[in-house]
Order: sequence, then C-alpha cells, then structure tokens
Amino acid sequence: MINRNIRNKLFFVFLGISIVPILIVTIFSYRAYTGLVAKQVSLVSTGTLDNAVERIDHIFQNIDRITLSFQQFSTRPGAVTVSQELNKLINNPNADQYDLFTARSNMLFFFSNLMLGNPYLNGIYIFLPDGKSISYGISTDLQVDYIPLQDDWYIKTIEQNGGLYISDASTKDFIINAKPSITFSRALYDPDTRQLLGVLMLDTGLDIFKGIDKDIVPDITNMFLVNGNEKILYDNSKTPRIGENLPEPLSSWAAAHAGEAAEETQDGTLVVVKPFPDNDWKIVASVRLSELYKQYGVSERVLISIAATCAVIFVLLSILLSNLITKPIIDLSKTMRKNKFLSLVTTKKHLERTDEIGVLYTEYNKMIQEIDNYIKESFQNRLITLDSQMKALEAQINSHFLYNTLEAINSIAEIEEVESIAVMTKALGDMFRYSIKTESELVPIEEELAHVSNYLTIQKIRYEDKIDFRFNLEEGLSSLKVLKLIVQPIIENALYHGLESTKNKGTVAVTVYREEERLVFEIEDDGVGMSHDQLQELRSLLREPPAFNELGRRDKRSIGLKNVHSRISLYYGPEYGLSLESELDKGTKVILNVPILK
Repeated sequence: MINRNIRNKLFFVFLGISIVPILIVTIFSYRAYTGLVAKQVSLVSTGTLDNAVERIDHIFQNIDRITLSFQQFSTRPGAVTVSQELNKLINNPNADQYDLFTARSNMLFFFSNLMLGNPYLNGIYIFLPDGKSISYGISTDLQVDYIPLQDDWYIKTIEQNGGLYISDASTKDFIINAKPSITFSRALYDPDTRQLLGVLMLDTGLDIFKGIDKDIVPDITNMFLVNGNEKILYDNSKTPRIGENLPEPLSSWAAAHAGEAAEETQDGTLVVVKPFPDNDWKIVASVRLSELYKQYGVSERVLISIAATCAVIFVLLSILLSNLITKPIIDLSKTMRKNKFLSLVTTKKHLERTDEIGVLYTEYNKMIQEIDNYIKESFQNRLITLDSQMKALEAQINSHFLYNTLEAINSIAEIEEVESIAVMTKALGDMFRYSIKTESELVPIEEELAHVSNYLTIQKIRYEDKIDFRFNLEEGLSSLKVLKLIVQPIIENALYHGLESTKNKGTVAVTVYREEERLVFEIEDDGVGMSHDQLQELRSLLREPPAFNELGRRDKRSIGLKNVHSRISLYYGPEYGLSLESELDKGTKVILNVPILK
C-alpha cells in the first residue's frame, strides 16, 4: 500500500538533497582562494603605486628645486645671476626688444643646460611684470605679442606669493606647436627688496610621467594621475582621457579619501589611492580582480568542476524523487487550470489511493460538482434579479417625475386658465411615451435630449423666466446610443435642490462631448451648491455598490443621482457613472460618463 503520510515522503526527499553542504563548502573554499589572491594583489598594487609616487615625487622635487633657485643661478660661469639680469630689465624703463634679446642671449647657456639636463622640458619662459617675455624652447615658442597678465594661470601664480603653481594637462594655445603638457610656474622676487622680477614658467611634456606604470599589468589595471581639481594628468588606458575629470565612481571614492592613502574592493575591483606628500596630486588605480582570477583560474576551475559534478548528480536525484512524489499534485493542478475556461472538469485519476493524494482528488471532484450546481442556480437567479432591478429603477424614476409634474399642472390649473396647460400636457405625453418604450434600453442621444427638452418645456412654464437652459452637443454625436432616462433625473435634481431655493435667476447648462472612448455629459447649475460635508456625503453614497434587498422594495436614497449612478454601473460596469463638483453658493456640476458603444 502507498504510504498514507505525504509529509514523510517530502521529509525523505529533503533529507536526500545534499547540495546545500556542497555549495557551502565550495563557496567557502572559493572565497578563501580569491581572498588570498586579492590580498597578494593588494600588496603588489600598493607597492607599485608607492614606487610610482616616489618616481613622480622625485621629478616634482627636481622641478620645485629648479624654480626655487632659478633666480640665483648664473647665466654663465662667472657672469651675473638670473635675478640680476631681470633687475636690469625691469629697472630700465626704456627696455626694448633688443634688450630682451640681449638678456636672452646672456641666459642662453643656462637655458640650454636646463633643457639638456631635464629632457622632459619643452620650454622655459620668463614673463616680466609688464607682460614682456623671454623664452627658450625646443621647436616651440610663445605666440607673438602674447601678454599673460589677465590669464588665469598667471593670476593664480601671483596669488601663490612665491609658491609653485601647477596647471592641468592641456594644450596651451599661447605656445606655438603646442602639444598637451603641464606647466609649472612661480613668481620670482628680488631676494633683497622682495620686488617682483617676473614669473617663471616651465612647460613639460606628458612624457614626464613615462615609465610610472611599468610595474603594473595594463590589461587589468587602470591607473590615473590626478591633480587637486580631479583633472587627469596621466592615465595608462588605450584611449587616454588626459585633461578630463576622473570618472565615476572613482572620483567620489577618491574625494571621500582626500589626503590619505586608502584601498577598497568594490564589485570585484580593487581601488587604491596614494596621495603625494608635497602637493595635492594623487594616483588612483583600479585592478579588475575578476580578470586577474582568470590568470590563476586552474585551481578555481577544478574546484568548480568538482562542485558542479556533485551538484548535477544531486539535482538529477532530486528531480527523480520530486517527480515521483509530486506527479499526482501536478496532474491535479493541470486539471484545475482547465476550469478557467468555464468548462468544469472532473478527473478519474488516483481515486483509488487512500493517502492525502486520494483525499485531494475525491474532494476535488465533489467540489466541482457543487460549484457547477451553484453557478447554474446563481446565474439564473442573477438574470432574474438584474432584470427586476432595472425595471424597478425605471419605475422609480417615472413615478417620481409623474408626481412632480402632476403637482405643477394642478397648481397652474388652479391659479390660471391658460393654454400652457395644453403645452405641458403635450410634453408630458411625449415623455410618458418615451419612458414606456420597451424596444431597447439604449436610445440615440438626440432622443434622450428630446426627452429632456420636453421636461424643460414643462419646467419653463412652471418657473417662467426664473430659470434659463443651455445645450451644447458636440457635432457627430447625436446618433450614438446611450442608456435612456439618465440625463433628465440629473436636471430635475439641479432644479429642485440647486435653483428652486435661490432668489436670483438660475441657469442649467448641458454639455455633451467625446473624450477618447467615452461620452461625457456635464450638467452644471449656478444654484445654492453644497457644503464640503454634504458633497462628501453624496460622493460616499455614490461609491456604495448597488444593493437591492427585495424585488419591488424602494429606498428613498436611490431616487435621483444615486438611482442614475446605479443604473449606469449595473449596465456598463463599475468604472462608469457619475462624479460631482460643487461649492456652496456657487453651484454644482454633475459629470456623467458612459462608454461609446460600437
């Protein structure tokens, strides 16, 4: 006999699945292995960046030394110093181009030695306080008549008060045959009088950083040298971004560790930042550990292969056991899905079983039979009830209007004998004939509005000139069909509750237009309106679903707006009906929307 306790079967299935321990062991081993690799990579990367920082810092110190002691150098052995040469120029108010040429010739030997001793230098430029310049470069020179006094780099250099200013890596448009470069500039002062002698600029090519990445693996490491403005001075990628901002998320991460050395692993990438000790530069490097692991992936592949093999074995075993145990449940679920198409299906499988599966199949068949009987009875009763509800709603509207109309006719007949009674009687007869039409619940809009017009004919006689009526029907809509007797009750409500109590002349406006796939009727009056609490109470009443306790029973609240809203919701669906807008002493707008029937 089949085991009656399915819970025990599932217990043995779960017990047989041992893939979780395998996954735990594999993950732990893999993480330990990758952690060891990452640690070694971190040590190597940190050491490499330290070496790069040391190389660049050495160059920076050399440039700083040159600019600091520049004015003390002799232009040639035994000759005057650069400071003295510059003093002669600035103290000579009549100095001209010949004087500048002479000064340059005197310093040419000094310039040549600096350029030869520092191959990364492209040019040496000295700008006097009046903007005149002395330049020396290899295949480069300053643009003719270039005056730097208003340039940003010059102003910032002066603001350093003798400190070194370093530019971004960019092409300097004031240099002929310029290529992307970095300039180092410092204001020169007379050591005795502190008089400004000029501004020294050293233009260096980007090969100043050549070789700083020689110890890294370029395929997996991106290294950026950036200044304090996060501008890239050098990077080792195949498409350099020199002069651009450090890309995200490296920029945010580096900014968060400003002025300090740090490293962190993010999403499989090791990020390291190393600041320079004597300026605001820093090196930011990112090492893709995933690519590095590929190079040390033999052990990883063996580990994963063993784990995958064991996992496949246990998965197949689990599938076999789960299919054996759960197949009856799957068959039952497939049978139940067929019932979505309103074709109630029973089954003959597994009825002979005595365990929980057998009980499920037996009780399922009983449930389907009961549902089938219930649906048949409920559907028939619903059709009868719906038809009765619709007829009862129409009768309520007709009887309510009949009462008010007869009251109006009676009042006029007692007060005055005029032909208006004939007009009212004619209009009333037309309305009755329209109300008792039984060919269809749907009528053209023009017939519904004709019914409203008959009603207004009667009301105009009753109210004389106290009330004005306006119609606005969008062109092309008159033949579209809507549920009948849905507009007149709203207008009646506007008259008796909105305009009858006001002393001034009132207006009721009816507007009909198309909005996408809906017809919208707006009935607006300028009567007494409603308070906020009254409006909320009426809206709450409209949100209540249509309810009918007994056939023929009438609820006073259902007459008027609630009645119309219920008819529309029952006929078209709950997404259609009435909505209200009202302000006290300003009037009320009722918006009625129904679908456009094809």
